[in-house]
Amino acid sequence: MDNIVERVSKLLDMYPSDFHFTINLYSNNRDIERSFHELGGLRALEGAPIAFYAHKRKTIYVSIDKLTPGVLAHEIAHAIINVYFETPPPERMQEILAQYVDKHLLEE
Repeated sequence: MDNIVERVSKLLDMYPSDFHFTINLYSNNRDIERSFHELGGLRALEGAPIAFYAHKRKTIYVSIDKLTPGVLAHEIAHAIINVYFETPPPERMQEILAQYVDKHLLEE
């Protein structure tokens, strides 16, 4: 886990101090979908994502049946971005940066 956090920080060139987060692992996507909707996720017609980050809880939610290093790195990127900036950037900008991390993680 520490290795992935370090690689994500390096890719983003963001090194927040006192960085920590929680990971909630779910056995399947149905369980993560339930949590997503309970936390106010609005994608009722689309279903829930395979993983997501809740900034107010500083928690990554991920389904282990869909877990890959790229998915985990993507969500860690969201966590880092939200801690690094006093006012986090808009969601779309965060998504672009997180996708960049996911794409380039294996090149590191």
